[in-house]
Amino acid sequence: MGVNGWRVLQQAWGNLSRREQGLLLGLAGLLSVALAYTAIWQPTRQRLEVAERQHRQQAELNARIQRAEPSRITTAATRPLSVRVNASATAVGLDMAEMEVDGDSLRLAVKGEANALLHWLDQQEREGAVLQSLTLEVRDDVLEARVVLRQ
Repeated sequence: MGVNGWRVLQQAWGNLSRREQGLLLGLAGLLSVALAYTAIWQPTRQRLEVAERQHRQQAELNARIQRAEPSRITTAATRPLSVRVNASATAVGLDMAEMEVDGDSLRLAVKGEANALLHWLDQQEREGAVLQSLTLEVRDDVLEARVVLRQ
């Protein structure tokens, strides 16, 4: 719009009554508010809702992961391997026949019901112990294991 266009607009504005000018200014204000709402506020709210939903999903996923995998760091840091192994074997009803600490390794002779013994070995690995060697032998319906674990 050139200089002539602005003059025409000023003349047209001057020809309007005060009431009409006020109505047009009110309409312009209303359109500005509607434009600001649809162009700025509404998309911002939508992005905020998406971010909140993603945050909730991540928090739920984190909680599920924490429940599914026991914390190896806290278990290993709070109790020595020998204490942890002995306590857990006793808790599941296994007989600890022999235990020898050799540096960071632990040599064990454990016997008990087969399923309980195998689940116990699995639990030890899940809690951070590394199985270096394993020998299994059945004697009188009891499974006997010779194990070397390392932290």
